[in-house]
Amino acid sequence: MNKKLFGLLLFLFTLFLSGCNGEGSKKTNEEMEKTEQKSDSYEYDIVTVTYHEENVAVEYPKIISFHDEEKQETINELIKTAAIKPYQDTIASLDSDQQYEADGSYEIKLKNEEILSIAYRSYNNVTPSAHPYHLFFTTNIELNTGKQLFLTDFVSEIDIDFINTLKEAKYVGDIENEYEQDIRNMAFGLYENDEKLILELTKSQEGMNGIYVYVTEDALGISMPVAHVAGDHAEFEISINDLKGIDR
Repeated sequence: MNKKLFGLLLFLFTLFLSGCNGEGSKKTNEEMEKTEQKSDSYEYDIVTVTYHEENVAVEYPKIISFHDEEKQETINELIKTAAIKPYQDTIASLDSDQQYEADGSYEIKLKNEEILSIAYRSYNNVTPSAHPYHLFFTTNIELNTGKQLFLTDFVSEIDIDFINTLKEAKYVGDIENEYEQDIRNMAFGLYENDEKLILELTKSQEGMNGIYVYVTEDALGISMPVAHVAGDHAEFEISINDLKGIDR
């Protein structure tokens, strides 16, 4: 594999992990609820904001006490826009006889001086429709620049070696172990061949194909769409050691 593969990812993890061991008042659609993820080792804290729109209530984070107030505002606007867009898009697409409800929360996958990785989960139901669905998506932000990061920012070359590693990655979903192989077959069987999967992973930043990426202290996570019966999405994590192992 080209040595540029995962060059940015490994650099970011080396750099990022070296440091690791509603608005302010209630508004129409948002309310501040609590402060969390607080740590003296970081230059910012996180509070939870809730977006409300009729029967939609979804939580998303907001950073405070950041060293650069202008950049803090830019980052928070990015977070807010990305967090509520799927729900606003659904509301805008409803027919006159349809109703929509959603209940969502978030998880901080990684928080340090360099990067903030956020994963969102929600239960969604449009009536009348066939069935409710579960939504999973992510936002990754490089804090020094305020830039949103996607899979292609972490992986410089998505090729067959990467695909093989992904297919062997750890499954971290909620389905029982006895069905894990079925989940893998669903996730990767959606694509007619590895070349098609490479293409979909490469353009995953468009947010149109249900593929999302996040980072933790020691892994790269990728969420893949699966059938509703399997939870609508499945997450796989590639450890940093495995990434290093194929960077040769």
